[in-house]
Amino acid sequence: MSDRKGGGASSTGGTNRYAGKKYGGREQSRQQPPAQAYGSSGVIPRLDTEITKAEDTQLKQIQSARSVDVAKFPTRPAYGNQGNNVLLRANCFELFPPAKLVLHRYDVSVNALYMVKGKPEVKKIAGKKLNQAFRLILEAPQLQQYRKDIVTDFKAQLLCRIAFDDEVLEGLPLRIQYRAENEDSPGINAPTLEVDIKQAGDVTVSELTDYLTSMDTQKILDKQPFSQALNIFLRHHAKESLDHATVGKRRSFLMSPETIDKCDLGAGLIAVRGFLSSVRLATTRILVNVNVAHAPFYSPVSLDRTMRTLGYADRGSKIKLEAFLKRVRIKTAHIKSQQKAGQTVARVKTIFGLAKPDDGRTNKDESNGNNDPPPMPPVVSEFGAGPLNVRFWISGDQKQPLNTPLTSSAGNKGGQRGKSKIVCSTTGSTSKAESGSNSNGRYISVAEHFKANYGIQTDSKLPVVNVGTASRPSYLPAEACEILSGQSSQAKLDAMRTAKMIRFAVRNPQANESSIAQDSPNVLGLTPCLNEAISHFNIDVVTNMITVPGRILQPPKVKYNELSPAIINARWNIANPLKLSSGATMESWHVLILHWKPSPFDPTETQNRMETFGKALEGIGIKVPTKPPTGGRIAIDSPNDPKLEKTIREIKTQVCLILLPGNDKALYDRIKYIADIKVGLHTVCVVEEKFANPRPDYMANVALKFNLKLGGNNQKVDYAKLDLLWEGQTMIVGIDVTHPSPGSTDMAPSVAGMVASVDRDLGQWPATLRVQEPEAHELVLDLTIMLKTRLYLWKEKNKQLPRNILIYRDGVSEGEYSLVLQTELPLLRKACSDVYSNVEKGPPKITIIIVGKRHHIRFFPTARSSPKVTNLKTGNPVNGTVVDRHVTEAQHWDFYLQSHNAIKGTARPAHYFVILDEIFSQPKSPQSSQQNRANVLEDLTHSLCYLYGRATTAVSICTPVYYAHLVCERARCYLSGHYTKAEAGQSGHPKPTKPTQADVEVNKKLRDTMFYI
Repeated sequence: MSDRKGGGASSTGGTNRYAGKKYGGREQSRQQPPAQAYGSSGVIPRLDTEITKAEDTQLKQIQSARSVDVAKFPTRPAYGNQGNNVLLRANCFELFPPAKLVLHRYDVSVNALYMVKGKPEVKKIAGKKLNQAFRLILEAPQLQQYRKDIVTDFKAQLLCRIAFDDEVLEGLPLRIQYRAENEDSPGINAPTLEVDIKQAGDVTVSELTDYLTSMDTQKILDKQPFSQALNIFLRHHAKESLDHATVGKRRSFLMSPETIDKCDLGAGLIAVRGFLSSVRLATTRILVNVNVAHAPFYSPVSLDRTMRTLGYADRGSKIKLEAFLKRVRIKTAHIKSQQKAGQTVARVKTIFGLAKPDDGRTNKDESNGNNDPPPMPPVVSEFGAGPLNVRFWISGDQKQPLNTPLTSSAGNKGGQRGKSKIVCSTTGSTSKAESGSNSNGRYISVAEHFKANYGIQTDSKLPVVNVGTASRPSYLPAEACEILSGQSSQAKLDAMRTAKMIRFAVRNPQANESSIAQDSPNVLGLTPCLNEAISHFNIDVVTNMITVPGRILQPPKVKYNELSPAIINARWNIANPLKLSSGATMESWHVLILHWKPSPFDPTETQNRMETFGKALEGIGIKVPTKPPTGGRIAIDSPNDPKLEKTIREIKTQVCLILLPGNDKALYDRIKYIADIKVGLHTVCVVEEKFANPRPDYMANVALKFNLKLGGNNQKVDYAKLDLLWEGQTMIVGIDVTHPSPGSTDMAPSVAGMVASVDRDLGQWPATLRVQEPEAHELVLDLTIMLKTRLYLWKEKNKQLPRNILIYRDGVSEGEYSLVLQTELPLLRKACSDVYSNVEKGPPKITIIIVGKRHHIRFFPTARSSPKVTNLKTGNPVNGTVVDRHVTEAQHWDFYLQSHNAIKGTARPAHYFVILDEIFSQPKSPQSSQQNRANVLEDLTHSLCYLYGRATTAVSICTPVYYAHLVCERARCYLSGHYTKAEAGQSGHPKPTKPTQADVEVNKKLRDTMFYI
């Protein structure tokens, strides 16, 4: 640790925490204090004042700088200072690299060379095979002298503390014979790996630490390579360990039976608790953000047990079973292999699917480079047939007893010991297969073979699995298979398993903080005793959560007809004399009751319920017609029943209340597609059972939807909290994008949604949708068209165009912030240029704020017993908690805001990051120029969280983004046949063809309304 001794300072005079003193200037021993849950010692943790001083110094440098590079994001105008101060813990550890650490980066490409009919054929490898390939690369003799100096992501990069000698690079590509992780020698037909390693530049860590501690605000550094390199280092331990399972890039789970933290989800799955880690950069320091993570895994039990749990009675259940088991790795119970250490281990196979009649009768290209079908085809009676009805050809003397070990079933890929040999072929005639034998061999069932050879009694009803390929099948009965531990499931969870997963994952803040403080260092390998690389690279991770300063903002005044309800924990009630801020006029309405089958109906009871609901509507200020609603009742067979669309088309009223027979998403999706897209009818759906004897607050919440759909405004907030918005010249825009999820069809598109305010009271937010091209594109490429529609609508409502456009953009990762400016901003300016071409004052000012809700920063109050800073029911910080210091960079304008009251679990604050500002940086008057602009933006954003018109509570992300999310969810209703494979072709909208813009184009009758509420 000699390269840390001594002191140092940056060239501009700021203290450099990394310039030589141990742990950034704090004289400590390498032994860390024991990890503690926050507040457990009864002592409030100390705030690091060095950080505060450095932030203040950097901010002064920013404010005194004469120019700002336009290529950078807007610099922070100030730190917020309003609200009551509070001390919090953040789920971050501090990382200290040695000052002289240089990480040499190498890009690695791996190809597999197979011999096919005597000719070489090159293929790319991925997944588990690629992971194993990197393990073999690390074992290569050429790299052994660097072994302890290397870390890798096991996908594409190696990092080495010492640069490779020229001899290593000149000897490329490396050629390594592939072998599976449980093999000590390559199998038959194993490919040769061709490994190419190319220099990709060096990461000199001192450049990063100098940047973070520098007072030079004009200094620009691409931080992404540094963060990427440090993340590879931190995650190498879990990816290399055989006791760990990793999901995605960041989540790690300890799977050993003694330490696994799990919950049984049923139906072949377990939920496992682990941790997520990610490097984050802040003023003067490098942080490791650690959060609790959860994922579903396959239960490591016998395959027959899993099958019985899931069901296999009919073809439909077998299709679901195959989808569930596809690519699942199993170990065989009947055959063992020898490892060179003398340890006996089970053979590992991957399930390709269930047995099918066309197995061995196809020439599909296979991953092992051999697509020749076997000599004789298997005989499979039906899809998912049992072991008695799956027969394969065995060559040799048919009278020979079947007592030789089987090393590979139907495909003979691993070699066959003994005289008998299993063969399959597309050239074998059907008559031979049906006869069961000839002079060269005979057909035998899977059940007969496994009973005679291994004494395994099989269940004739359990489907046989194919662990080979379509052209070269290899069969195993379920009783001979055990699912391997550590395999995450990508299957979409059903409602029951989702509920169990949520119950397991949702924990109070104290439990999560305790896990992070006490368990995460062991799981993630953040201590030298568990991870040799920590000490070998001389990197220290101080595994105590950092302390950060926060503030608690006061909630705005929420107004209903100029009266304000009492707000407690970000919630309030609507009760007399409170009425909606602007009640809509309902000219006519209809009630439609849906049932799955004919049932008794009492029209008088329904009429009484509607009278009660009508009074509830009137009670909060909606003008209800004196004429009672028209009504109807139909029994339908399915969501696709033609009677449903016919009935909706016949309704001629302004709005329709639909009473559903239950919580049926397919039915709900179908109704919204018909009403929103085809007919142009406002619909409000409720479950009939809940509406039978509704509570007043339930009816009031339904009434809120009525009012918004009909053009009313439910609530306002005090203009004093809205700063520039009270002038009525600022349009606020929310943008989000929804993407295909697990379980979607291949043609499922990404869809972009945009909402925009149309009045200064911010009560109405009409929306527009666009199908994205290409699919899964996070950036919105139709922004010009979308924004123009919002500008024209604003002009129609206000007789003028807005002078400011404030955009809250959701769904963008931190690495894509610059892309928004490079790609989306020109599209927005193009829309303004087209619409404002004849406006004397020119185009409007634009501010763009990215809203992050998928980050993993969490805050925990240190004063647990104080109701002023802690919600005593949940243990979370109170609503209104804002943090803009100690976990941010002074150069950037961002903050974390927990605006809501989290009822369960650990509250997640929203992260707001300003990437463009033309509004707040240009004050309207000398008086406003004296305002703290950080306060202004934080106050405005906080107030917007109280304008969500569908509920009487503050929401976790500001209203424009929340509404943009809702409109994207409505697009998923319209395209439900694509977003849920099980519904493809059944929901009736649209057909399973490539979606077009017409599939999400809302009927012109509803286009300028809040149809999505």
